[in-house]
Amino acid sequence: MVDHLKKEKNNMDLTNRAISSSFNQEITGSITRILALGADDEEHSITRLEFGKITTPESNFTPSSVTGPVKMPAGIYIEGPIARVKLGTTGGFLVYMS
Repeated sequence: MVDHLKKEKNNMDLTNRAISSSFNQEITGSITRILALGADDEEHSITRLEFGKITTPESNFTPSSVTGPVKMPAGIYIEGPIARVKLGTTGGFLVYMS
């Protein structure tokens, strides 16, 4: 195996999991990526995104930046680190967490 592929394989994080989300859902945790699902012509909404690494306890968390609302076409990713997300009333998402 080529050296850079060995490094890539060894650095894979097998603890990531995906959560299928529904409308108006709020998710808190170590979010690495959010994917908008659906047909190409659909537009999805996220009400609020809080970027940064989640802390323990959660009450000590201060976001590095906050944005929203956000409109996303299907097939588009938002990359983290994201600590909190509040999904809007349109579209479905896969939320990847570590």
